[in-house]
Amino acid sequence: MRQSTFCLASAIVAAGLLTSVSGCGPVGWTRVTLNRKLTPQNVAFIHPGTTKWRAVIKELGAPSELQGTDGGIVASYFYYDDRNFGVDFGWPLNFFPPASYAPHSMELRNAGVIVDTFQVAFDKRGVVQYDAFSHRTRHFGFRFWPFGNILQ
Repeated sequence: MRQSTFCLASAIVAAGLLTSVSGCGPVGWTRVTLNRKLTPQNVAFIHPGTTKWRAVIKELGAPSELQGTDGGIVASYFYYDDRNFGVDFGWPLNFFPPASYAPHSMELRNAGVIVDTFQVAFDKRGVVQYDAFSHRTRHFGFRFWPFGNILQ
């Protein structure tokens, strides 16, 4: 009898862990990264007035965006990183029938978004005129649902 209770408890714990890992449980996390993050060390080879279009493409790859200007073109390289972690403290109420029909989600969420942009301007001959990290945006915050942003 004692062994069957242990097996049942183990099965419940395993099912809980599996649903948590699959994203259907009380704990969920995701991370999405687009493109390669560029650092000053990655772009140190660029020297305005001497580095050409072909060398930049060879080292950094194709740009995310090209914009034409009066004097040439501007190549933009974007990097995006999104992290999201949440815990739903109301999730266990799903297993108790009258409470499972009422709204009961109490979620604590931590999310972070980073967007970096590196730009290189070329003249009409394909020679670098300038290069710079144009901006880095960052957004982090906690959201305790359903009460909105109380911690930031």
